[in-house]
Amino acid sequence: MSRILVTGANGFLGAHIVKEALDSGYLVRGTVRSQTKAEELKKVFPSDKFDTSVVPDLVTGDYTEALKGVTAVIHSASPFTLDLSDPKDFLDPAINGTLNILRAAQAAGVKRFVVTSTVGTLPNRPESLFADTTYGPDDWLPITYEQAASGTLPGFMVYITSKKYAELAAWDFAKEHPEVKVTSVNPTIIYGPVIHPISSLKSLNASNMAIYSLINGSKTIPPDSVPIFCDVVSTARVHVKALDSEATYGKRVLFAKGPATMYQILQIIVKARPELADRFPPIPEVDPVAGKPISRIDSTIAMEALGIKGLELEETVLQTVDNLLELEKKLGPN
Repeated sequence: MSRILVTGANGFLGAHIVKEALDSGYLVRGTVRSQTKAEELKKVFPSDKFDTSVVPDLVTGDYTEALKGVTAVIHSASPFTLDLSDPKDFLDPAINGTLNILRAAQAAGVKRFVVTSTVGTLPNRPESLFADTTYGPDDWLPITYEQAASGTLPGFMVYITSKKYAELAAWDFAKEHPEVKVTSVNPTIIYGPVIHPISSLKSLNASNMAIYSLINGSKTIPPDSVPIFCDVVSTARVHVKALDSEATYGKRVLFAKGPATMYQILQIIVKARPELADRFPPIPEVDPVAGKPISRIDSTIAMEALGIKGLELEETVLQTVDNLLELEKKLGPN
């Protein structure tokens, strides 16, 4: 039975990757940044097929122990914050953190490496994901490292630029070390149930926080920066199935189910969960982005080679809402 390493195992997506890998029969080791986080995660996955390894820092951390007996790596860990005094403090850890685990994996004899990227690395048109176009694996965000480091761009743009250069670093490494078969998985915004340990709803991942803001009494609807979605369980499955699929070797595996504006999401909740009416924000008469085109993402490899279609928007939204309400009962509102 093969053992794989999942970095960022206590994150929103990382925890689902761990679950999917365990369900698929793998032995799984997850990296976390502290012993406390390791103990919390072990409560989520008490299986004897799962263990943890503490790597305190993505960039300088030593993966020697974590990689013992490991045949493949899924690198889902990445820094994410939208408030940085120096954007280089965001860019460099993403890039060097990817290179650190890649070098350690190659030295340990690992032959298979899957890195989580994002469709945010694709848009090469000023309309971004509101362009009437289909983005594919050959498309790249034109923002440069220097532009992102200048301090003039919003935090989200710095984030996706960091993902771009982290992914490019992985592809450069793959060219230098062809014995390591590298795949990137590039999902769009991800919604779905939370299974990783959180102590407060304030700790929600950004995408689920957007949905929570539709049912927690907020007075406004979040902006539509990413109007295309995928569900977290299917996204985790793409990562795990890519491990043993030669169709993904050396490929960017893009994954998106379809359009999803905040207005569409709110309408689903209003119709299916009317008992939450006093929590809804003021409902616009029309979708604020109505009339704008929404880009398409070429998800051919994920959907055809891996056979993963993804959940429809309604099912994804309602699973997420019900999960958030359960968490609210357990943790209290944020």
